[in-house]
Amino acid sequence: MKRPLLIALALALPAGIGAFLLLVDGGREPSRARAVPVARAEAHPDEPPPVVLVSPTPVVRKQVGDAYTNVLWAVKAELELLEARFLPKQEGVPTVGSGATARISGCITGMADQGVLATVRFLAGANAGRVLQCDADGRLGAVDLYPGLSVVEVRGPGILGSRRQLRLRRGQETLLNVGYSRPGTVFGKVQDASGKGIDNAEVVIDGTRVLTDAEGGFFVQAVAAGQVLCEVEKDGYALYEELVWVAGGTTQPKERMTFTLKPACELRLSVRGNAGGPGPAQVYLLSDHPEFNANSAFRNESFPWHLVNPIEVWPDRPVTIGKLRPEVIKVHVFRPGARAAVKPVNLAANLRDVVVELQPAPTLTGKVLQDGQPVLGAQVKLEAPDRVRATLGYFAEPSFYLETAVMPNLPPGLQETTTDKEGRFTFSAWADVSPVRYLEARGPGGGAWGGRFVQPDEEEVTLELEQVQLGESSLVLDFPGRHQGLPLELWIGGAPVSTQILADDQPLEVSKLLAGRWALTLTWHAQPVKPREEILIEDVKHVEVALPPECIEGQTEEQWKRAGKEYPHSN
Repeated sequence: MKRPLLIALALALPAGIGAFLLLVDGGREPSRARAVPVARAEAHPDEPPPVVLVSPTPVVRKQVGDAYTNVLWAVKAELELLEARFLPKQEGVPTVGSGATARISGCITGMADQGVLATVRFLAGANAGRVLQCDADGRLGAVDLYPGLSVVEVRGPGILGSRRQLRLRRGQETLLNVGYSRPGTVFGKVQDASGKGIDNAEVVIDGTRVLTDAEGGFFVQAVAAGQVLCEVEKDGYALYEELVWVAGGTTQPKERMTFTLKPACELRLSVRGNAGGPGPAQVYLLSDHPEFNANSAFRNESFPWHLVNPIEVWPDRPVTIGKLRPEVIKVHVFRPGARAAVKPVNLAANLRDVVVELQPAPTLTGKVLQDGQPVLGAQVKLEAPDRVRATLGYFAEPSFYLETAVMPNLPPGLQETTTDKEGRFTFSAWADVSPVRYLEARGPGGGAWGGRFVQPDEEEVTLELEQVQLGESSLVLDFPGRHQGLPLELWIGGAPVSTQILADDQPLEVSKLLAGRWALTLTWHAQPVKPREEILIEDVKHVEVALPPECIEGQTEEQWKRAGKEYPHSN
């Protein structure tokens, strides 16, 4: 996540089940829009971890010392949680978090091509807040990510660090391999439409920030090879980003990184009407038909909407959003208890005035109690069991639409709030995009929980908080017939957890797992040992695995030499 064999279970849970992130906006003024980049690599070196629900931590019983083995390759045991027992179930309704089917795997290596104990943090997109931990070999993985574009940051000891954009797709695996042994050198230029250089522009190349000189030139001495994210910002010009390939060990010519900025447009936005609330409306700006911009697509150029969205707008308090690109956009306005408002706007003019009238919408209201008393500050969320389907249903677009911009979880798929002093909360119902929705509340600090499905005709719901009974279960894998040690890797939720050698009389025991339905797969040297099988893990689950003869007898000294490894000799 070789490192201590303890991992936070939230990393192994499907996205709809795992960490319930408490995202705190640090004092943003309600009357001003956030229209400048905020996701900078150096912005949170000492940032505390997100608040998560306390849950059992899987523990792998590791043998003391190393057992002799001449088995060359490790057996890989993979566990994936499909459905937690504590979550509600209803026939015909998708499992909570079922839309999170995108996968990621990869490796982060340092200057000597050795693995790095790096972290990969999702900065923007539907997976914002997720953190993946590499193991000692630099390997990383996850099997429960939401599809679409995401921006991630790579950090670790002794490496430059990177900021990359990932394209995640449903049911497919995306690779994130970043090596720092042969960085490239980058020269570039920022210019206006006439070709004149723009001085003092802020350029961020793969997370490294520099300023342009008087002629608009910039230089970055070391950039990790790969498709890097380039971001440019300058007062008076529209925000700009582009994906550019950097070759390792080479110098990138200026022509490959010449960025042409357009004059900025502004949008003055007002929201009227008292429908919904309390609180401000959340506004999202997105390009209209972005796939039709062939020139931008050819250059991998796009507008960084995630640096602008969301914008808080209080009724009758106009806000001005700057640094926009002159194009046709759509303004999406959401407020709990109000209908979503969508308004197309042509930003060709320097200043556009847009007024959005809020109209009442069907709501889901309720209260959160504990021991019969209202709970102040409980974290409440209402989500579609399949967020992806709900989001695409709102836009009336195919799956590809999620790859046109870095999009967060929008209210049709997920809404979050906290209760007032009476324990009350209000959401827009959104029963049209997901008739059955999942409602969950967690007490301050995350110790108590309550949750259930909400039916289409329900308008008022009461949730009673109780101590979470997640279920502490164990899985024991027995490998009979062995007479020597067995190298074994354990992966949970697509992430590496432990590497060890099991003594000939030792099973693999993983305890403190969530009770529920899991998928188990075992392979050896890329060959199936136990095909993927769904198993119910409750209390203690024993599974006997028949190993192929090669895993029992091992490999010859010649086979070890051909693999480039030293043959182990028994004492």
